[in-house]
Amino acid sequence: MISIVTSLYNSNKYLDKYIEHIEEFSIYLTQNKIQHEFLIISNSPNEEEKAKLDAIKNNENIISKIITCERESLYATWNRGIRESAYPNITFWNVDDLRFPNAIIGGLNKLRAGADIVYFPFIYKRYVRFLDFSILVKIKVTKTVEFDKKLFMTGMYVGPFFMVSKKAVSEIGNFDETFKIAGDFDWMVRAAKANLRFEKSDILGGIFTNDGTSLSGSKNTLQQEENKTILL
Repeated sequence: MISIVTSLYNSNKYLDKYIEHIEEFSIYLTQNKIQHEFLIISNSPNEEEKAKLDAIKNNENIISKIITCERESLYATWNRGIRESAYPNITFWNVDDLRFPNAIIGGLNKLRAGADIVYFPFIYKRYVRFLDFSILVKIKVTKTVEFDKKLFMTGMYVGPFFMVSKKAVSEIGNFDETFKIAGDFDWMVRAAKANLRFEKSDILGGIFTNDGTSLSGSKNTLQQEENKTILL
């Protein structure tokens, strides 16, 4: 049982592909008898985005709940998603990324067996912007490392495709909404300090895309400053 949370803001250029992916994903989970929902939270959508959200809502193949709200920070939206979620397990899907459903099933098995957090290797694609084009300059498959408390308190080794139980969130608290980029890193450091049970999976979690405009994973100055705040 899993709630898959997506935060949307100014995301129209990604939505067609996202809808195609989540339809395939939802069909796969349904066929494998996995109770799930796509919890899609749209921040200040424009008319074109509203039309595409309506298409999701009216698509019988996609089990979804659509929420619209005024613009808020990413981690405020994640916290909203956790509050609104119907199921005891949570994961997050960035609209420009791709998730693999067999990883979700494998992660759920680990959560049911007692894990608090499950994390995955993933494919990383980085683009650079040139004029109006994005050019692929790097592609690699990341590796997961076994959990080590000291290591996980000093770096973000969980990656973008983690799954958590709501029980873990109740123990650690919500994502800190003061962060703009590194709120997931901050939450994982708190979880490691509290001795929550981390488990790595060897199943590829999906494809993470840095399209040349992303702040996350870009060595942006703001991210470096937020990382320093976490590590104080």
